[in-house]
Amino acid sequence: MTQLPDMTKVFDTMRSGLAIVTTAYRRKPAGCTATWISRVSFEPPLVAVFLSPQRGTLDMIRKGKRFAINILGEDGLELARKFGFHSGADKFSEVPYVTGQSGSPILRAAVSFLDCRLEGINPLGDHEMVLGLVQHAAVQRPDAPAVYDPATFFIEGEQAAEANGAVHG
Repeated sequence: MTQLPDMTKVFDTMRSGLAIVTTAYRRKPAGCTATWISRVSFEPPLVAVFLSPQRGTLDMIRKGKRFAINILGEDGLELARKFGFHSGADKFSEVPYVTGQSGSPILRAAVSFLDCRLEGINPLGDHEMVLGLVQHAAVQRPDAPAVYDPATFFIEGEQAAEANGAVHG
């Protein structure tokens, strides 16, 4: 069998969007930064986001059966860091949002959003695929979406990521 290189380094060369996945259960909001997001189908409109099972947001999505994907603009890096590095903290303090049709928070700072009903969660390797049926979606402002680059997301590269306790996914 061929020996594979460190997959983190290889995967970090792949670019993707930068988003915050939000949900609510019993009126308590939860959210985390996500970069592994995919369109699945136009008809019906399906999307997938891949989350680590260690994320508290994933458990809240399971319970509430809903979630929203808030696509960030190029000005959203600090917000993404807030939702990516601060587990358990009140991430929504000082973050304007409205409640979407599903009951999930829709961030005012997002370029666009997809408000979804949970269709299923499937474990795939060390992440879980969260599949959602889009119930409502909109572009909130015409700004360019952000592109996730670990070299700039983690302020001082890998060393800062370790210090912040950040985990990919």
